[in-house]
Amino acid sequence: MGEINLSIDIGNTSTKAGIFIDGQMVDYIKPFTYEHFAEIVNDGVSVLVSKTGSNSKLEALLSSEHYLSDQTSIPIKLNYDTPETLGPDRIAAAVGAYFLDPNSPWLIVDLGTCLTTDLMDRGQFLGGMISPGIDIRLRAMHEFTAGLPLVQMDDSKKFPGKSTEESIQVGASQSIRHEIMGYIHQQNQVYESLKLVFCSENSLHFDKVIKNEIFARPNLVLEGLNYIIQHHA
Repeated sequence: MGEINLSIDIGNTSTKAGIFIDGQMVDYIKPFTYEHFAEIVNDGVSVLVSKTGSNSKLEALLSSEHYLSDQTSIPIKLNYDTPETLGPDRIAAAVGAYFLDPNSPWLIVDLGTCLTTDLMDRGQFLGGMISPGIDIRLRAMHEFTAGLPLVQMDDSKKFPGKSTEESIQVGASQSIRHEIMGYIHQQNQVYESLKLVFCSENSLHFDKVIKNEIFARPNLVLEGLNYIIQHHA
């Protein structure tokens, strides 16, 4: 068996992992638990972890050298004023985008607990933006008002909403959609060949209106972690 790498993404809502052999993902595990870790890891397995959430049982088995940080040697440059505050998931996703095409500018969109949209150009992470994700928006409208209900996300609802529930659904999903579209339009004025990569299991539909080349890579963070392990080899 070839080189075995284990990439782990400890997120705010779940922990997932990818097992890579000679650079190819051969297994995807979600939820990934400390039992999985104990079963998989031995002296021949290299491990790298992106931690933005908490998984106390798994973390008890990890050491400081397992975690990705701004001090980790990576194949891209972080052009960011506060790299020590930069989420490791954003670093890993940027590395993943770089290896998809190192010569292209990239807009990296991740819709999770928060929405992040980051810009990469020829091996440089240039920064981006963070705003509330769908669940935060839905919960905030319910918790910070007296009369709005807590509703489920439904991206199929379009403006104008025909009920209060639909109006909230439109507001949450379409505001995110237009937010992302705004950044795409803005950066298209700067980069002629901007490529887009969506690295979230949550999806919004853009393909009919976006002319850029689009990649859907829900495991981009895991792929980026694997590339960083390979960079150290």
